[in-house]
Amino acid sequence: MENIREDRILKAYDLINDYANSNVGLQGISGLVGFPLTIAVDGAVIFTHYAPMINKIRQLYELEPFSKEYLTDILKNISKDIVFDLLVDKVVGQVPIIGVYFNAISAKSFTWRLGILFSILSSSAEKDMEYIKKTVELIRNLFPQKDVFKFTKPDYQSFKKIMMSIDNDDVLFRDRIDEALKAFTV
Repeated sequence: MENIREDRILKAYDLINDYANSNVGLQGISGLVGFPLTIAVDGAVIFTHYAPMINKIRQLYELEPFSKEYLTDILKNISKDIVFDLLVDKVVGQVPIIGVYFNAISAKSFTWRLGILFSILSSSAEKDMEYIKKTVELIRNLFPQKDVFKFTKPDYQSFKKIMMSIDNDDVLFRDRIDEALKAFTV
């Protein structure tokens, strides 16, 4: 059973990495031109990258895709984080030529954050939006984009450690999230 779990974790990690890398190409090309192509590409990747990635992660865990209502609810509840990522991307990413690099970094970072979140949600029973928001906060703290000029891909061992700590017990999951967030509070 443990081998199946580890195999899923590796496949989820590789899947996120593949989508993050292919998203970089699309976003980079849009940065060559700048506005309005960057906006059009951002809308398109919802359907070409994010939705398929989330559904494939769900399939790895032998689960049905999330309902549109549930995904909408999650996105509304983490909108503060999404808006922050988009603002950084859109402010600098709209400048032709220079925008290539910033669009690529932002796309990769955002794809990884979403992939990690939906991997966690697929391997846990968590449905409480308050804890989903806390999970997003934890992901941002564990895998920060420390430098606007450089993206650091989450390493597999850190991803695996998080995923191996998840249990389908909601109370245990919540306790672990709360405990992990304590490390980031001042």
